[in-house]
Amino acid sequence: MSLHTTIRQLRKQQNITQEHMAEQLCMARSTYSKLESGITEMPVATLVRIAGLLQVAVHDLMQEDGQPYVKKLEDKFSLMLYQTENVLSFERLSAVPYDELTLPQLMLLTEKGLASQEAYENTPLGGRFYAFGPQQVFGHMMQNFGMSILFEEKLVQDPYWQAKWKLYKAAQQGKKPELADSLDEYDYFTVYLFDLTMPDGSSRGVQMAERDFPEELDEEEVLQRMIVHLGAVSGDILAYNVEGYDPISEIITSI
Repeated sequence: MSLHTTIRQLRKQQNITQEHMAEQLCMARSTYSKLESGITEMPVATLVRIAGLLQVAVHDLMQEDGQPYVKKLEDKFSLMLYQTENVLSFERLSAVPYDELTLPQLMLLTEKGLASQEAYENTPLGGRFYAFGPQQVFGHMMQNFGMSILFEEKLVQDPYWQAKWKLYKAAQQGKKPELADSLDEYDYFTVYLFDLTMPDGSSRGVQMAERDFPEELDEEEVLQRMIVHLGAVSGDILAYNVEGYDPISEIITSI
């Protein structure tokens, strides 16, 4: 049985809709449908998140027609790191309550324009200063689970993990982290990512914040208006996220 068939069967057995899966993964239903049907390749990080949503071990999804879905050793190590980070983040990530902020923290928040309680608590964790943050999660993985050997032996080259390893090594060498390193500065608002097909056949990736949608239009209606406004032939909603604009796609503020 293929990976994609396994995921589809598990989803249906639990009476979970594609719409719900897409919403939890912050992507359009059509994008999730392509992943589940095998039209597009399943990224390792997405596979880990799907296993969590279906409440099954990632290992149970890792067989495709009797063969491992992830074949390269380096990708298997990355998968292990993603799995561990995902579980620890769910269990351990926490924020400093607003009424427990220190004076230096309040001063930095004031400097960033985030000193009001509403602005401070406008995050998925309900706070902008981490009590236990992503870098602590990584440190826990290295120190308590012995995963540092993967980096010492250069067995993982994924840029995401290499960046975390660099920060971890700096801390181990006595570099005191800056206060700002534990601050979540994201401007949390919903952004939709669109993939437009232009008359010459090229693709044009654009993004638009939900707060900029014309009044009373939903994302599907915005897509249709955007196709006309930008002279595209057709288009798709790729995904959405709640962490503001991505650094790559073109930003559209009005249509």
